[in-house]
Amino acid sequence: MRMRVRTCRAETRRASTLIELLIVVAVIGLLSALLLPSLRRSTEMAVATVCRHHLRELGVSLHMYRFENDGWLPVVERERSPTSGVPRENPSGPHAEPWFGKLYPTYLPDPGVLRCPRDPFGFRLTTNASDIRDPSVADFASYGINNFILTVGDGILANVDRHSPKRPLDTILAADQGPDQIAGTRRGQVARGPARNDSLLMWSDGFDPFGQEQPSTWVTTRHNEGVHMLTLAGGVRDVRTTEVLRDPIRRVYRACAAGGCTLCNDAKLYHYSFAKDQLFWWTGPIPSE
Repeated sequence: MRMRVRTCRAETRRASTLIELLIVVAVIGLLSALLLPSLRRSTEMAVATVCRHHLRELGVSLHMYRFENDGWLPVVERERSPTSGVPRENPSGPHAEPWFGKLYPTYLPDPGVLRCPRDPFGFRLTTNASDIRDPSVADFASYGINNFILTVGDGILANVDRHSPKRPLDTILAADQGPDQIAGTRRGQVARGPARNDSLLMWSDGFDPFGQEQPSTWVTTRHNEGVHMLTLAGGVRDVRTTEVLRDPIRRVYRACAAGGCTLCNDAKLYHYSFAKDQLFWWTGPIPSE
């Protein structure tokens, strides 16, 4: 009789232990379900903070370059013919020293600033001095500089100290640049990653309203459905790009034009609009000289 009572007690104890174990497992599962999204958000916020810091550092480097170069941003100089001096294309690949090559190392001692931690192709850019200045790495930076400023009017706007826009606080200087995926299957593209227009932000990515194929856009959703943008005044803003990618590209946007956008009001160029975040490619007239 005593043996039977002990056996029942042992079985009851084992059953209780199993129930307790199941309860603990269930609690752990519930806590994990509640905490994982918060942990993921915290990780994303930390990565986004690093990216913002990189853009601010880049802004400081560009400001220092301007200060010591009579107000000029680092204009990209194309390869020129040794006899005529006329710019020419290099059929073997990229043919211009990257704009960021002009910053290193005097104004940008740490090339790691050019890599966003969320860029899936950030590994392409090494920290070797010879690589940073090599034209072949012009596509490798995670950030691009506003090409409208560097090229329009034969590059006259690149002297932003002399030809400042009306709204420098809201003028795009640099931003996260994609593509962040490989769209084609051309030879070598998988190994080298997607082209990024020499790390120059195009206002339209060469959009052709009548074309059958369009190039992969640099506009991406790298940080919480958006990107970070550096303004000419040195501020960094979070910009949602999902709507920009979804809406058809246009010459004129009502809100953009109302904000003084030069591309809407004067140039009438197809362009991506970031007016919802009060950011513009350029504001005010384009000087003739």
